[in-house]
Amino acid sequence: MKTLGNPERRKRRAREAGAVAVEFALVLPIFLALVLGIAEFGRAFNTQVSLTEAGREAARYAAIHCAESTYSAANAQAAGVAAAPSVSLSSADIGISYSGTGTCSPGNNAVVTVSYTTPWMTGFPALIPGMPASLTIQGKGVMRCGG
Repeated sequence: MKTLGNPERRKRRAREAGAVAVEFALVLPIFLALVLGIAEFGRAFNTQVSLTEAGREAARYAAIHCAESTYSAANAQAAGVAAAPSVSLSSADIGISYSGTGTCSPGNNAVVTVSYTTPWMTGFPALIPGMPASLTIQGKGVMRCGG
């Protein structure tokens, strides 16, 4: 003959099952916010590293080739775009300037600033009041002109 167990124990298990559901409902939003935040931070960090590499490569190209007669800023911008294939950059996102006298002469620096605006990957931050709907990230590269 099979015993059904203590009826009081069954009632306690039923109450505990309800408590587990309530605890899960309280913890789930915090857990999801944490996971989505980690994903957003990882993507933003990856994009920032790519933009810095694009800036560094464009500055390197400008610093090495600026004395050549065939040099143009568009070529340096193209080198920067090619250096960041994981980001859909355009030449308009890359600004080139020179320190000192404002020209690429020996002793001056080629300074490249790359700016990129992207929507949030998960869309979650845009739901928070006060958070922008997109993320603007910048990278910078500096190289001494003339080698």
